[in-house]
Amino acid sequence: MAIEALLAINPTFVHKPQHDLESILHIILYICTFIHGPGLPLSQHKLDVTHRTPPPIRTWFSNNDIREIGYQKLAHLECCDVAILPYFTPYWHDFSPFVRDLIVACFPGKACLSNNFHYDRVLQILTTAYDSVREPQIGHVPKAFGAQSFTRIPKRASDSLHRDSKKGRLF
Repeated sequence: MAIEALLAINPTFVHKPQHDLESILHIILYICTFIHGPGLPLSQHKLDVTHRTPPPIRTWFSNNDIREIGYQKLAHLECCDVAILPYFTPYWHDFSPFVRDLIVACFPGKACLSNNFHYDRVLQILTTAYDSVREPQIGHVPKAFGAQSFTRIPKRASDSLHRDSKKGRLF
């Protein structure tokens, strides 16, 4: 949920498209933190050998107080370089600069109640990430499962996004 909706400080709160985009950002953060890669098991919040502590965003799912979750999200997003990005599983490490760009696009100054997320900016960041981040070589396993790291291979030209020239949409 978007932070503004969680805190609901404004009694005249109106759900906007920006809130949906912010929710997608939170889903991306969850996936990059707890999913080891396509077809691999969900992390069980085990201690990371690098940090020796579970990822801070785990508290977003273990607290029953909705407002407290909103305040935790604010704090973690404000210091994402320490509280979020370093906890990405190895598969997602090369995607982290783009996630940071998404966080900055959502909250340009600093994390706050109302976000400034716009579809065009989100699409631009994700398209750049899609064009930049390579798929891992088949047969490699994430560090958590024994391998040292992923080796990325270039995408095939046929894997690129196609645009509907009349509508300008991705399909």
